[in-house]
Amino acid sequence: MTNDSSSVNAQVVDAISGIVTLAGGQAPSQSLGMLDAVLLETLGMAMYNAVNRQQSASMIGAAAVTSACAKMLSAPFPVAPPPPAPQPGPPPVVSPLPGPPPVPAPPAAVIAAAMAEGQGAIEVLKAQSQAASTDAATASADLQALHALAAPPPAPTPAAPAAPVQPPAPAPALAPAPGPVPAAAPSPDAPS
Repeated sequence: MTNDSSSVNAQVVDAISGIVTLAGGQAPSQSLGMLDAVLLETLGMAMYNAVNRQQSASMIGAAAVTSACAKMLSAPFPVAPPPPAPQPGPPPVVSPLPGPPPVPAPPAAVIAAAMAEGQGAIEVLKAQSQAASTDAATASADLQALHALAAPPPAPTPAAPAAPVQPPAPAPALAPAPGPVPAAAPSPDAPS
């Protein structure tokens, strides 16, 4: 092996230039790959955050509704006590079922019963009429008695004088003086 500084230097330069060329050639694809990886991770985190935010908002809404319902249910209501139970009434009355229809009475019996009722009504009317006439007579007598009690007493008669007194002679009557004669009133039918 020779210790040539130029040959060593050329190998190093070749290796470095190969690496630089390789890095330069791969740089666009690596940078786009890195960009895609970063974009993918960013989109994933954004989706994760959106889902997480939506779940958190849903949990907060459910907690708020639950708290409001709990407060409404815990509020005391002024409930009046129930009215007392009504006293049981008497048991219902059960009427017995009607029996078979009665056998109709013969027409002669119906007519006789009607005549008897009519005679009884006539007797009652006669008794009422006699009682009414008796009451009317009593009322008339009572009215006569009241009239007699209400009449003014007779006027007292003057006592007779001891000696007759001569009345003074009447003065001669004078004829009335003639006055003006009133004019006749016009009739409403007369033309004016």
